[in-house]
Amino acid sequence: MAIGTISPAARLVRGFAIDFLTAHNPAAAEWVMDPAYCLSIGGILLDGRDASYLPATLAQLEQFPGLCVTVHDVILGDEVLALRFTEHGVSIRNPGRAAAWGGITLFRISEGRLRHGWAEEDYFARKRQLKTGVCDHILPPQQAPWDEPVLPPNAVTEAAARRWLAEPSALVSRQNVAEICSGGPAFGELIVPGAVSISTLITAGQRAAFHVACKGTYAGGFKDIDRALTGQPVTLPMAGMMTLDYHGTVAHVQISADRLGLHRALQNAAQA
Repeated sequence: MAIGTISPAARLVRGFAIDFLTAHNPAAAEWVMDPAYCLSIGGILLDGRDASYLPATLAQLEQFPGLCVTVHDVILGDEVLALRFTEHGVSIRNPGRAAAWGGITLFRISEGRLRHGWAEEDYFARKRQLKTGVCDHILPPQQAPWDEPVLPPNAVTEAAARRWLAEPSALVSRQNVAEICSGGPAFGELIVPGAVSISTLITAGQRAAFHVACKGTYAGGFKDIDRALTGQPVTLPMAGMMTLDYHGTVAHVQISADRLGLHRALQNAAQA
């Protein structure tokens, strides 16, 4: 009996989330990712699939030997992909303690394989859960992520997304923004945005995904950071996915940010 097929884009993102990460199968990375694959995350660049990206990722899979990836939202486009997900598992460094942390990743594709990724994950929430031993709730999976249609780029969507991103306060204050930051502090408690630098922006129909560096001043939201650092210039990397309504207005945005990186930068500043 013939087995139905999914789109090459869906097969690629399923290969990344399931065949590679959830199955803990490094061999799958060979067909999912170009050898020159690089990942921009938390202000650093993992440059090269085998030399840089895989060692870092396999170290995480070693720490979480039962790690799973649950996919909550997918964007499939022409030579671009994006997904919102939760990674979850038990850490061997913290026996018996599980954690679930969310994130957003977007990709550009070249010759049928992932070529460049941009991501931000809520490692700050993971650190809290492993410390307290209380694992966060995991959102339901998307009903059929691999059956999403592949949509072409859309100039109207891109223009609307750029207008929205041109207002830095929108990233931390709009009611239509869902922040991936369980347990607090919220993004608006961490940064007073002053400018947004776009790393990449992709579109597919009425969907868009972006990676930006949000620059501003520290708002004082970390309880264990000296309040004297409030007002210090900071940068908070963010990854997001957005949906436009049929009027071409940004209706819903999901954002993940590097809270842990910001926390560490402020700790270093306090010690300097």
